[in-house]
Amino acid sequence: MKKRIFAMMIVCLTIICFVGCQSSATNVNAEVTGPSDVNQEMSEADSIGTTTVTPQSYSVEEKSVPLYIGKADNKQEIGLLFINDGIIPYISVADISGLLKQIYDFDNPAEEFYKLDYNTDGDHAVISRGVYNADFDCANDTISFADYDAFFKMEGSLLVDMVSRTANTDRLFLQSALSTDRYGRSIEFDLKPYEIDLVKDGDGYYVPLQTVSDVFFSFYGSFALYNGDCVIIGAGLDEKLKEIFNSGSGKWNKELAEFSYNETCFVLDSEYGLKEQHGIDSFDTLLSDTGLKREFLSEDSSVAEGALYKLIYLYLGDLHSQFNGISYLTDRDKFVDMVAPIGMGLAGTSWESDKADLLAAREECYPDGVPAYEEIQNTAYITFDQFTDRSPEIDYYAQPTEADNSDADTVRLMQYSCQQILREDSPIENVVMDLSINGGGDTGTAEYVMATFLGQADLSTKDTLTGAMTDAVYTIDTNLDGKFDESDTLAGKGLHLYCLESPVSFSCGNLAPNAFKASHKVTLLGQESGGGSCAIHPLCTAAGSQYQVSGYRMFSIMKNGSFYDVDRGAQPDYFIGDINKFYDRRKLTEYINNLN
Repeated sequence: MKKRIFAMMIVCLTIICFVGCQSSATNVNAEVTGPSDVNQEMSEADSIGTTTVTPQSYSVEEKSVPLYIGKADNKQEIGLLFINDGIIPYISVADISGLLKQIYDFDNPAEEFYKLDYNTDGDHAVISRGVYNADFDCANDTISFADYDAFFKMEGSLLVDMVSRTANTDRLFLQSALSTDRYGRSIEFDLKPYEIDLVKDGDGYYVPLQTVSDVFFSFYGSFALYNGDCVIIGAGLDEKLKEIFNSGSGKWNKELAEFSYNETCFVLDSEYGLKEQHGIDSFDTLLSDTGLKREFLSEDSSVAEGALYKLIYLYLGDLHSQFNGISYLTDRDKFVDMVAPIGMGLAGTSWESDKADLLAAREECYPDGVPAYEEIQNTAYITFDQFTDRSPEIDYYAQPTEADNSDADTVRLMQYSCQQILREDSPIENVVMDLSINGGGDTGTAEYVMATFLGQADLSTKDTLTGAMTDAVYTIDTNLDGKFDESDTLAGKGLHLYCLESPVSFSCGNLAPNAFKASHKVTLLGQESGGGSCAIHPLCTAAGSQYQVSGYRMFSIMKNGSFYDVDRGAQPDYFIGDINKFYDRRKLTEYINNLN
């Protein structure tokens, strides 16, 4: 039974949400040598680091296949190109603009965003958005951006702004004049060390579909899968798309193994946000030193996919990095047998164990479930285990009711809680935000929550790829009067504000305690939070494995004008060693009153 449950977990697509002046051009891979035969024991057949000679002319075969964007009923066609009888699909640079527009519009149908121009000159094909370009150099196999962040950023948003402004919550947020942007470096993605070729043939300019997915689509949390018969572009696969994807007729061979390995090294070298913290200079070196390179290049696709799983859970182990879906090429039973002993790795297993202990302790005190908002004597407790996404079905401008005393929607819960705490003749003197089992979630919602306690909140984000930095400062409206003033939040009301945290408090559940700690306006109780400083970055391999990593957008706390990432967690001001004392709220209330 355990094995079957684990298999189901692997097969299902799951994302665990632990839930301007420019400087001179910089080669982001300047210190990366690309894949090479570092492991001297590897056979000649296993090595893919040999130098190849780029042909001067190409044989290009065109093939039109079905294209699904976001869902199964959004079916179109896409033209793929195969170079020199190879099996790696390429697309025309001219088609990228239209695909980007559709990916953006799929999530933002009311907004007109992508107005891109396409031009060619010799070996160069250029996609332009105003003054910002993506330059494909087919002679040197590079893709260059004067400003990667500005090329993609949402209209009207800050440069590295993680506070997504949904249409039905936009009037709840007001961006402060204190918000700042710092532009990053111009960058050049050098594909040649990874033996990834850009192709110019006649009037055509072609780039591997997987490279487009990694450099362009991933910015919006999407990826492109090819199964030999069709292309699927999206952030994940629902049941219908899984069925379509798994019916693919593609074949695993040495060419696909080598290309998939090279592309994976390229995207992780470029876009994994914790390379410095993990002491990774190059992923090819890491995979060679750990013996995983041989497995990635195996003739058995199940072994190769297992190597990716091992990389994620044994060598990254940062909780945001997760394996989300198996390739259609893989023998699922064999794969599950291989990875079952690893489970979620040391970090994931420890996190799950801590969470189970906390849930059991809370259930003992609240067998019928913990209230989202609760008053114990002079203390209000606000409890939610994730920062929920804002739903288009909810009217966030309606006055909150008793029905909003629920953790089903975090923004509505905060509105309700403020209404209760600030009501006339309220007995509340202390407010405790319980994030002890909060595994993260939506960053815009987190900004709303932090501003509820602090009056205004700033979300400092650094792009580890370009060096760009943004400090997004927002005030919020909680009483829904359309004004942004002191009556909206719990700050400055004479209340004693607390936050209960634990090692399970991860991602946004860790960001909030760090912001509270830096403010000196909120007292932290419990145990050190669990870290998690980078936004989730969904990716896939050329063979169809779906996974996510800690991406290049790193959450930080600004102090004295410097950005400090929050991956180490926030130390409590008052340590509580016994987790059973987290949820005996009458005793906890007495303890808090003795602190005041």
